[in-house]
Amino acid sequence: MQNSHACRLLTNWDADRGVIELSLELDQGEPISGAQLATTSLFRIHPECRIEGATLTDQLSNYHVFAQPKGMQLLAGECWTIRADRLSHVLRHYSYGPKSAHLILRDGTTCPVTVEPMTRNGVPGEPDWERLEQTALPKGAAPLSVIPAPFDAEVAGRRNTAPPLVLSPEASLAAQKAFSAVRALACRLFANEEPLFGHGTGHTIATADDPALHGGAYEIAFDAEGIALSAGDENGFRHGFITLGQMLRGARLRPDEFIVPATGMIRDQPRFDWRGTHLDVARQFYSMQDLVDFLDCLAWNKLNRFHIHLNDDEAWRLEIPGWPALTERTAFRGDGELLPPLLGSPAERAGGFYTGGDMRALVAHGTGLGIEIIPEIDIPGHCYCVLRALPQLSDPGENRIYYRSVQYFPNNALNPAVDATWTFLGDVFDTLVDIFPARYIHAGADEVAEGAWLESPLARTLGEKLFGKVETFSLQSYFLKRVQEMLRERGRDIAVWEEAALGGGLEVNGALLVAWKESKSGRALAQQGYQVVLAPAEHYYLDMARSTEWWEPGASWAGTVTLRDTYDYEPGSDWPDEFRDKLAGVQTCLWSENLATPGLFAHLVYPRISAMAETAWSASGRKDFDRFRAIQDLMPVSHRTAI
Repeated sequence: MQNSHACRLLTNWDADRGVIELSLELDQGEPISGAQLATTSLFRIHPECRIEGATLTDQLSNYHVFAQPKGMQLLAGECWTIRADRLSHVLRHYSYGPKSAHLILRDGTTCPVTVEPMTRNGVPGEPDWERLEQTALPKGAAPLSVIPAPFDAEVAGRRNTAPPLVLSPEASLAAQKAFSAVRALACRLFANEEPLFGHGTGHTIATADDPALHGGAYEIAFDAEGIALSAGDENGFRHGFITLGQMLRGARLRPDEFIVPATGMIRDQPRFDWRGTHLDVARQFYSMQDLVDFLDCLAWNKLNRFHIHLNDDEAWRLEIPGWPALTERTAFRGDGELLPPLLGSPAERAGGFYTGGDMRALVAHGTGLGIEIIPEIDIPGHCYCVLRALPQLSDPGENRIYYRSVQYFPNNALNPAVDATWTFLGDVFDTLVDIFPARYIHAGADEVAEGAWLESPLARTLGEKLFGKVETFSLQSYFLKRVQEMLRERGRDIAVWEEAALGGGLEVNGALLVAWKESKSGRALAQQGYQVVLAPAEHYYLDMARSTEWWEPGASWAGTVTLRDTYDYEPGSDWPDEFRDKLAGVQTCLWSENLATPGLFAHLVYPRISAMAETAWSASGRKDFDRFRAIQDLMPVSHRTAI
């Protein structure tokens, strides 16, 4: 229930003193006393912090509840101010501040609070969400509006851009399927523009199957007779049609700079097999349409892996048969729910989850675009919500909070010594294998808190039996090796974050590790024999802010990530030659803590995802940042809805 109070929350970061100041203004309504202010944010207040103006009565990670001082009465036109000086972060951007807030009144009803963007040292301003400005194509660059840059292009002349691209009736089945997929893709991405692909009359594309062009490679020949596309498989034809569609669209929109060639040749092939992106759907929920739109944008960038992060401390998003409590109790957050509002959630119940049918439909959509979907269930850490919903997975002797994760969730790691853990995971993996045909199932393994399991009697017994001692990362290695074997029994291989190498690691054969902390950590993993995907935070974490400016949104624990930082990164450049075969590819990562705000998704993702895509596809010698800057504004943008 809500009432008619009108409240605003203003927040200021005193950067000189390291003090956060929360000011609740009652603009109108009856006097308020005996109330509590609940806020969600990116920062966390240390529970032992000295707080002025309130008492911290509840906290879970970034969710804080402050009680009014006894006897205080907040009148219309007045302000209730709270100050604290021990935070989890140095606040570098306004987006670290409160994301949502509500009052819990004396009678238990809630009242929404409007949250204003956080200021620094009281200086007013506005969030800066502008996209990069269009720049001119540098002199000497090929006049082709193609991202990623082709491996080799020698072209001349200009074709009429009015007709669409059409497929020769003699095309092979693989070419027909690819053409239909790209035609539908372009119609979805550019629905308000003249069609790029059609039937009947237009620029006819003749196709030829060439087995020598494998792994998604293609060639396009332009001459007076028309356009000829050669490829060795459906992926190659799809890539070639996307290149042609990009050229035609650029030439139509900016005819002074770009062309569809009259003569010449394009030869192209991908640099890496793994060209991916990761999306966290646990911290924020994304509708199925959001995911479909995002996959469409990935395909236009010639990306081919979508790593979907389906659970975390804050939510579990995939329906698992036989375990209804997971989605019933943890897919939604709100006041009075098992999980409180977190990271921008309102007081009202909000969230969602995906059914098996939802994910099968997404897999089918991705397959039609050449995108393989890699599901991630993050274990053994990041499982606070799982252990709350399924208390039978906890050791009953582990009866106090004795460790917290880096995000400040208490006792959040699945216990390898609890038999029910393995029953549960068996059902989870059966579900994943049934839905997702990908070779790899990602099992997380990141950020297990040092000290996990040390006060679990069952875990202590197991550790002493296996290792003669109890040590967190030795038990983690045992846990992950058992998971690895469970996946092998189901015909799949394990993918994990880089921390899986701790404590004894995994069996190297078949294991894929994603190196995220920094570039050099990937080299160390390769030297241990692992296949590695590079996703270094200082280059490829899209939740990092794009500049150091206060009004630039995002996080910055890994520094700021400019477009140039993303574009210039050369994966494996510091690797010895003998380990280069261990580099499977690259991917961006997008963690969703900040993404409750509509519009922020597009600002953080684009065009940096295209910058990574060019590195993933194009030979390093073909990269040219000025050329990329001139073309990036032509790439499509997807927008998510706030839920």
